[in-house]
Amino acid sequence: MVFAGPFNRAGLIVLFLVWLMAISTGWAQLRITEFMASNAGTIADEDGSFEDWIEIQNNSPVTVNLFDWSLTDNAANLTKWKFPATNLPPGQFLVVFASDKNRRTAGGTLHTNFKLGASGEYLALIDRPGPIS
Repeated sequence: MVFAGPFNRAGLIVLFLVWLMAISTGWAQLRITEFMASNAGTIADEDGSFEDWIEIQNNSPVTVNLFDWSLTDNAANLTKWKFPATNLPPGQFLVVFASDKNRRTAGGTLHTNFKLGASGEYLALIDRPGPIS
């Protein structure tokens, strides 16, 4: 492919810089892919309890450290439950139990300080600078 002219080169440089910023600043493509409210028997936690759960996927090409990311069920409190230092490799999934047990040990099974409402409610994954999903 031949790129002629300064505009095409400048465009490529801009695209490269945007890509580089996305990787270096953590423009991670994390998303809530599934959740279960009123879990009656799909996934048990380490205590053998069937708690509500939230599944998060890293859809980016880089490992993302979730330190200081948050999950919340309250639009007025976006940092309701903060992740510990937890790495999520590219393409991988992480299940966080929404059990109200508030467990935040890095490397352990994670539990939020809230449960999910079976009738529906606000749920968000929050990056340090703002909402992701």
